[in-house]
Amino acid sequence: MAITFPILIRLGAIAALVGGTLRFGSSFIPWVEGSGPLESLYFVTDVALLFGLFTIYLARADRLGLLGLVGFAIAAVGQAAIIGPDHVPFGIDVYRLGVQLIVGGLFLLGIELLRKGAYPAWVAGFWIAVPFVSLGLGVLDPTPYGWGYFLGGILFSLGFVAAGLTLLRSSMPTRR
Repeated sequence: MAITFPILIRLGAIAALVGGTLRFGSSFIPWVEGSGPLESLYFVTDVALLFGLFTIYLARADRLGLLGLVGFAIAAVGQAAIIGPDHVPFGIDVYRLGVQLIVGGLFLLGIELLRKGAYPAWVAGFWIAVPFVSLGLGVLDPTPYGWGYFLGGILFSLGFVAAGLTLLRSSMPTRR
């Protein structure tokens, strides 16, 4: 069986859908330090989100400009940084830094997706809203991983679910 571009896009769309759904569901599971099952869930979620992100970008890369590429690259570096156990080398909280890169990168990518009409506006809107919700609620609830993180994570995950569904419902070119 030949692996064609449309098949890769469908597989990546499923990864985005699975990753977004798992991220949404994990928002409601209390974090327990050192929990093997939770770390496994986060690992699978983050890998699915990384493959989904690559697909979401590559499926529409020919419509996007430099801003989209920069946003994608920043988000991909952030997503890759948070895969695996959390650690703090040299006093740098890699998870927190990774999340900030993901949010910033997806914000830029979302703006470009919206500007170029590469996805429906509501898909890009989820990622554009994340920093505003996270920061706005973070001011009202400054506890680490409080309401801003929770609701921002919900919007983040819905963006992946929406983009994955959009790709699965769209007709793909037969060759690339």
